This record gives sequence, structure tokens and C-alpha cells, in this order.
Amino acid sequence: MRNWLLCLCVLTVVVSCYSQGPNRYENFNTDAIIQNDRILLAYYKCVMDKGPCTRDGKNFKRVLPETLATACGRCNPKQKTIVRTLLLGIRSKSEPRFLELLDKYSPDRSNRDALYTFLVTGN
Repeated sequence: MRNWLLCLCVLTVVVSCYSQGPNRYENFNTDAIIQNDRILLAYYKCVMDKGPCTRDGKNFKRVLPETLATACGRCNPKQKTIVRTLLLGIRSKSEPRFLELLDKYSPDRSNRDALYTFLVTGN
């Protein structure tokens, strides 16, 4: 659970990057976040409305619905790589929590196929 939360933390930061300009978080170390259970838990609590949020957490919560709905459609190539790595990291840590995240921010599941295609292909 802790590793999954770390992944979520990273995802929070990464998803917020695409809405804040092309260079923000471009050199973000996704592996370091995925491996830090404490940070992952904090971001998970933030995005699931179970705890306080940092500024990055708040930004992530704001853009997460669109990011999931469009399969990172507004992301540049570097941001797509970061988001994809984070989502795959979260999924590998806990499939049920990954699905919980998707259901919270994309409850209609209208673009789920495109999101899974993005996870597989990166496009």
C-alpha cells in the first residue's frame, strides 16, 4: 500500500505539470517517488480527499480528471512519459487502488479504453 501511495504522489506532481507550463517537472524523478512510501501515501490521501494537500497535490487534483479523461492528451512527450510511468507504477503496486483512483476521477469510464491504450503504447 505504501508503494502505491508513493506512485500516486508522483502522479500528482506529474499530472499537475502539464497545466503549468512546458518545463515544469520535465526532469522529475519518477522512480524516486514511486519508491518512497511516505510521499506516496500523502499524495494518495490528498487526491482521495482523505488528508491534507500540498500545492502540487491541489494542482494534481485539479487536472487529474482531464488527464484521465483525455489519456494525457494535452501532455507533451516528456510529460506523457512521466504520467505513463507513474500510472503504471501505481497499477503495479495495487490494482484495486489504481481502479479506485480511476473511478473517482473518471466515474463514467467513457475514455477507459483510450487510457489503457496510452498505458500500453505511450500514445
